[in-house]
Amino acid sequence: MRKYFLLLAGIAAAAVLTAGCNPALFRKGAFAIDDWQTWISWNDAYGSHEVLPDGLYYRLAERQDDTRDEPSDGYAPGLILSREISGMKWRVDLEADFKIPPGHMKRFSYGIWLGGDSARPSIGSASASLKLLAQRQNGPRPQDDSLTVFYLPGGKPYPLPAKLKVLRFERDNNFFTVSYAMNRKKFVQALRLDATAAADAPSQKFFIAGFSGGDPQGAYARFKSLKINGSEILR
Repeated sequence: MRKYFLLLAGIAAAAVLTAGCNPALFRKGAFAIDDWQTWISWNDAYGSHEVLPDGLYYRLAERQDDTRDEPSDGYAPGLILSREISGMKWRVDLEADFKIPPGHMKRFSYGIWLGGDSARPSIGSASASLKLLAQRQNGPRPQDDSLTVFYLPGGKPYPLPAKLKVLRFERDNNFFTVSYAMNRKKFVQALRLDATAAADAPSQKFFIAGFSGGDPQGAYARFKSLKINGSEILR
């Protein structure tokens, strides 16, 4: 049974090669994701990423699951990318687009994860205190093509326009909000949460993960911009 490895961007090249990380994660260029963490999938076979001149791509693999940390029921834990966020007051602005053909259910999950300092930031992790999630999905029915945000534990899905330009996550001490903009200027608040019980979590991360119930048919997410407190970290 293969153990997971947490690979930190910026460590020595020898360590990167030893851990078997995709070298594209650390490649410099128009887009880069230094200071990210790569939580590899089960047997490094479920999900992949690639840095190209027009963005960071995350691609799904068949029967990967972003809620699992062990394989079961024919599904296996998938690749997770994460970026540490510090402080009690911050703002994260994300621009992304997606190719998700209809067919088997598939989704991309991304957002904010609070929990244990060295814990793998999966949706189903028992070490998580709070998750603020956006999920862009498609499936066999027309209504499956959707974008929603919610929080765990206990939150109900809030539908968002699939064509929004910017999705914003914010923290102000114990309060967390998610907002969106159709034009990069006027933001509409989708949810606000008083998360006092999770405020002291030792780690908070922006994360990217995914699920595919069958053949993903080339489904991918392209992350074009990620700003933390106004500073671009993908370019």
